[in-house]
Amino acid sequence: MTGAGPPTPSHPSPKRARAVLACAALGLSLLAAFAVGGAQPAPEGDYAREPPEKIVTAESCGECHLAEFAVWKKTTHATGFRTLHRKKSAEAIATKMGFRLMKRDSLCLRCHYTPTETNGELRAASGVSCESCHGAGRDWIDLHNEYGEGFDHRSEPVEHRESRIAASRKAGMRRPSDLYGVATSCFGCHTVPEEALVNVGGHSTGSIGFELVERSQGSMRHNFLAATRGEEGASNRQRSAEEKRPLYVVGRTVALEYSLRAVAAATENGAYSRAVSRRYQTALREIQKISLKVSLPEIQEILTIAGKVRAVPNNGAALRRAADEIGAVSRRFLDRADALQLASLDPLVQGLSEPEPDPVLASDEVSPGAGDGPASEAGDNGAIGETGGGGANATLAATTGEGTSAAATANVGRPAVGTFKRRIRPRSKFRTLGPGACGGCHEGPNEWWAGDPHARTAQPFFDRAAKNVKIALLYKVKVGSMTKGNQVCMDCHGTVVSGSEAFDVFDGVSCESCHGPAKDFLEPHKEGDKALGTRRPGYVNALSQGMVELKNLKTRAQTCTGCHFITDPRLLSSGHPSGQGFDYSAGMAKIDHWDHAPASGQALSAAFRTALAARGPVPKVELAELAPAAAAVVERQGKRSPSLAAATGASWNRPRPAGSPQAGASGSRGSGPAALIFPTTVGQGPLDLPPFPPLESSATIEDLLLLVKERLELLYQTVQPPPGGAR
Repeated sequence: MTGAGPPTPSHPSPKRARAVLACAALGLSLLAAFAVGGAQPAPEGDYAREPPEKIVTAESCGECHLAEFAVWKKTTHATGFRTLHRKKSAEAIATKMGFRLMKRDSLCLRCHYTPTETNGELRAASGVSCESCHGAGRDWIDLHNEYGEGFDHRSEPVEHRESRIAASRKAGMRRPSDLYGVATSCFGCHTVPEEALVNVGGHSTGSIGFELVERSQGSMRHNFLAATRGEEGASNRQRSAEEKRPLYVVGRTVALEYSLRAVAAATENGAYSRAVSRRYQTALREIQKISLKVSLPEIQEILTIAGKVRAVPNNGAALRRAADEIGAVSRRFLDRADALQLASLDPLVQGLSEPEPDPVLASDEVSPGAGDGPASEAGDNGAIGETGGGGANATLAATTGEGTSAAATANVGRPAVGTFKRRIRPRSKFRTLGPGACGGCHEGPNEWWAGDPHARTAQPFFDRAAKNVKIALLYKVKVGSMTKGNQVCMDCHGTVVSGSEAFDVFDGVSCESCHGPAKDFLEPHKEGDKALGTRRPGYVNALSQGMVELKNLKTRAQTCTGCHFITDPRLLSSGHPSGQGFDYSAGMAKIDHWDHAPASGQALSAAFRTALAARGPVPKVELAELAPAAAAVVERQGKRSPSLAAATGASWNRPRPAGSPQAGASGSRGSGPAALIFPTTVGQGPLDLPPFPPLESSATIEDLLLLVKERLELLYQTVQPPPGGAR
């Protein structure tokens, strides 16, 4: 990018003002560095990740590592040097941040280039290169290949090799076998811990779907060492399954560590804090998956560390401490890792989607009651299921801890009718990645989505809004399972990431909810000249790989009505709105985030009328009812706990170590909101009482006394003789 930015307006916008302040802060740090002793190198941590005066450049490495250098030249790490500064999106970010030249003295140098220093000025020497990952080479480049007089790499004595490797590491080299050091180099840039760069500049928050094995063993792989030593058939060797296992684990733990570092940089609620919070939640979920596959004390320790810290803005010191602790545990794991003991992780390493066990308790999974139809995976919410007779009772589950529930039996005046289902929409054969996969390229739509109500459709379930809880209980979904991807609620209200169906869903309705699961079409759909429109090869290929053709109004209408128009009898009987009367044309206008001309109102209305007619009318069903006592608990919970996530610092996303007792169970206590269990028996028989409502960690003694008072009143109402006779 060349040329200065636009003239400064007389009354700068708040965004521009924040940009000026951010740049001023960075500038002051550089001025401080130059103030003592004349021109000094830019301090590491500002514009250069590696000491620029120690960079020897990729060409120096390529003199010996010819094959590695040839691979690097073809990667985006190298080609970005010629292309990045020409991109309009990059130019726009630099302008907003006040950087006149991306390749000189700008924050862009930290991750997009390898900077060197000339006369006190930083300049990009290349794109991301050898030293970006393996460390600035001046002090170790001669050490790491010095085999001793009269020896080469084949004949070098073992003692000399060990000494040489130790010396090169001490001089700053990160060797390929130093998995933690290499991983932190990757995540240091593939996460973006710069709040102003995102909120002001409009930069993405990095690669949310970044997985170390997949990335390092793909187009970036340059493992020619065995070939250099003359081993047959070893050209650019793929790591073995045994080598990939510890690499996978450390990739996931470092992802969690660096997501905490990213959250630590958040100071305000905005696009940045929302994105890094999502990154943290995703990283935590992946650690949970590992804990369910193999018993590793380090993984349990990491879960414990994460469970004790509040991942919220303005908590930087605590978050950085937690990140440091997780980093130390990761290194300790690598010191003792046994690849053979990690064999059960192979499905995760290979990226296979398989049903995962519930991370809490199997008993938290609700099943249909006696007389109800079988649990259905059918995806046609217009298909009327068999009317179930229902029982006299339904299970009332009130959350008492971190995603756990204590069940009590509450009388239901009228049970819901219809077949119990776990899905409303048809199941796709393609895999879903999650919202972060699209934001890297589609920055405008991603920014729109972050501020649109669709992004927050899952939040009321985490907040346990009274209306949502009531519908879930009547449908027979446990409160603790409402946010799980294998329950009916999140089929429409959340983005269920493939392979994580049994875990909490952290994102609302997002890109893939409408445009289709992107695992297979994400890369192919980028191919070709955009000017070709729907004739572009990438667009055509993507349609056969899971992408939904929303430009086709018939397809768009079917996609939207799939969730906005409810004809499932059981959901309707449970009190879920049908969506009748929804103005789809007005809804389209509100979510306009595309760059092509909108469809005419007449054509759009006609498409939706056709789609609704094909679905048929909304069936008339009898509304189910909760018992008065249960309804009172639901109503009180909605009033007293408007946002459990906000009150506890998103403690709902903290996993409980596998095998630990259920929070609130007899003799145990959860580590989140207190689980208070009161006896529900008097005399000879049990009382028909709902469970004690949750007590949040931030509750005062007055809150506790009020809850006890309400409980006593409910107990009195239950045991007192009814009018006209003894109970």
